Amino acid sequence: MNSILKNKSTVLLFVVIAVLYLCFPTQNSSLDAYAYAGYVKHNFFLFTPHHLFSNVLIYALSKALEYLGFYVDVLWLGKITNSVFQLLNLVVLYKILSYLKVDKVSKNMYVAIVAFSFSLWRYGTENETYIVPITFSLLGSFQFLLYQLKLRDRYLLLSSFFGVIACLFHQIHFFGWLGLGVGCYQYTKKFKTLLLYILPAFLVPLSYILVVVFYENQDLNFNNLSHFVFHDFYKGTVQTDFGWKGFFFQALNTIRTYIQIHPNIYYLIQRNWLYAVPFMICVLIIFTLIKRAFKKENVFIKREHSLSLFLKIHLYIFITNYLFAFYNYGNVEFMVMLPFLLVLFVVIQYKVDITFLKRVALFLCIWNFCFAILPNRIYSYYNDTALVDYMALHPKSLFIIKNHEAKNQYYYKTGINDASNILLYRKLTSEKLIQLLKDEKEVYTDVLGKPEILNKEKITASNLTVNFEEFKKEEVFSYEGFYGTSKLYKISLEK
Repeated sequence: MNSILKNKSTVLLFVVIAVLYLCFPTQNSSLDAYAYAGYVKHNFFLFTPHHLFSNVLIYALSKALEYLGFYVDVLWLGKITNSVFQLLNLVVLYKILSYLKVDKVSKNMYVAIVAFSFSLWRYGTENETYIVPITFSLLGSFQFLLYQLKLRDRYLLLSSFFGVIACLFHQIHFFGWLGLGVGCYQYTKKFKTLLLYILPAFLVPLSYILVVVFYENQDLNFNNLSHFVFHDFYKGTVQTDFGWKGFFFQALNTIRTYIQIHPNIYYLIQRNWLYAVPFMICVLIIFTLIKRAFKKENVFIKREHSLSLFLKIHLYIFITNYLFAFYNYGNVEFMVMLPFLLVLFVVIQYKVDITFLKRVALFLCIWNFCFAILPNRIYSYYNDTALVDYMALHPKSLFIIKNHEAKNQYYYKTGINDASNILLYRKLTSEKLIQLLKDEKEVYTDVLGKPEILNKEKITASNLTVNFEEFKKEEVFSYEGFYGTSKLYKISLEK
């Protein structure tokens, strides 16, 4: 931290990054973000198997603030917490780069490139579970680097310990802990050293056992423990697709790890031509980057180093995260740490032209802020809060909704989890709807009146399972969002 405070340009950079994160939390939260906030707010599901300690952290912070007399919105608290931890991530990265003997200006630019990468900026302003574990994973890498440089066992223990904590915040970081463990054995060739590294790992089964026995109130046996640890696999919520869609989303989300690509960019420019200005600026920057890369021979200069093992470890972690994301239908959420790993790979191997780095950082900042972070903050894309409020006022009515986010937002608002009167349209058939109407159920839907936009959900969705043309429709009310007007209809049988 002292090395950061001594450099005025670095302090200024961190201040700018802090403002751009802390002041621009999204108002278009994901369905998971609403669910996690609901678990904390209603004290329902604090220990989630895939990311055991994530909700507990927010719960503990909210209770601590309440004790001090501050009552804050849990969803907002989760977003701010992620922003703070992302700043901590950048501090750890800066320290690692310092030990890798990267010059001050380059360090600043690498920090900026990582900070302004889309996935990190997006999840750093959202109530998701991917930012906090990166802090501990990076600390594990930092301690391993210190171990390589100083050969003291305490650094090895700390490396494993931080890697284990990362795993307890999200299981994807098992690959990071394992990679450092393999590197530990390769570095010393001593089984005793490997045992020392493995020792902190017993915290993982101990934590899961304690949760299963004392929080879930289950008997301690292999079946209960395994079903809790691998809950998503047993439940069948893990998506895989090795067809063209899987490859398409893997390629698309590889780019989206760094750069926002979404049809709403078209809507933004169409809505306000001022958005064309940053678009043209970014096109110009890309042109100069390509021109500089081809004309300047020393953009990437090979560096001499003695860190081949550190390099191999983090290349392994990069590849395993990337492949696991591909296994999960090109899931961008499992690629969030890739910008950090890519920077570590580049700085060890190359000295990069500083002008090139500055332009990359500038491009990422302008593009991702103007076409992702700022719109996420100032616009409500669908504005389903109006729909949720109406559903809360009519708890005995049946609602067939299009966006899953609205159902989780309803849970966050009311505390009613998995409300039986709210159905997703993909899980309903015309025959089932007819039966519900015959049972004199009062049925409403926003499916027909919801603005259409091309996104992952639309690409992967099958055709509507309900033919609403068979039913009588009466418009109840409408509400405006950024994408257009949404309408709620009351559905009844034709008479």
